[in-house]
Amino acid sequence: MKKPKKLFTTVIVILVVVALIRLSLPSLGNYLVAEDEPQQSDIIVLLMGSGPDRMLGAVDLYHAKYADEILMVRNMVRGYNLVVSQGVNIPHDTDIAKDVAVQLEVPEEKITVLPGDALSTQDEAIQVREYLKNEPDIDSLIIVTSKSHSGRAKKIFVKAMSSIDREIKVLSCPTEYDDFNADRWWKDREDLKRGALEYLKLFNFYVREQFEL
Repeated sequence: MKKPKKLFTTVIVILVVVALIRLSLPSLGNYLVAEDEPQQSDIIVLLMGSGPDRMLGAVDLYHAKYADEILMVRNMVRGYNLVVSQGVNIPHDTDIAKDVAVQLEVPEEKITVLPGDALSTQDEAIQVREYLKNEPDIDSLIIVTSKSHSGRAKKIFVKAMSSIDREIKVLSCPTEYDDFNADRWWKDREDLKRGALEYLKLFNFYVREQFEL
């Protein structure tokens, strides 16, 4: 008589655990997303990666007059310099992003590309911080990136900007053109990959990266 009771208890425990996991999954997805109400700011910082969808979001904010400049850091594209050195003429990621903005009627002089060959969001944040040290009139910025990346990106930028000798307000406005579904992220293969990768990178931020900013 004890075995059926044990089995029943085990089944109940499993069902409770499954239910708790199922209820927590949307929260796990939404934790990755930092979405602030856009406010008047000095610059829009476009983070590289993903594709033109991020620049589309930045252009929308620019045309809505939330900021008068779009800033981005030249990212590292592995193999790019090798190919160019052999006479191949191909656009860099930052060139493509800039061209998207110009074709969408953002004046070229309103787009600044910082050098850096950034390999990570941390690298981008450091380059932006160094730029702002010489731009004392800038004290607010809007980060534009993908939805699943926005929470970690904001944490990195807030931490990086905290070492400047003035307060820098950091807003996160992820692009509306990203199709990441935070409420059902585990049901889509690509969203699941993006979510899992972001949690690995968040772990790295908490245990190592934040201490290097």
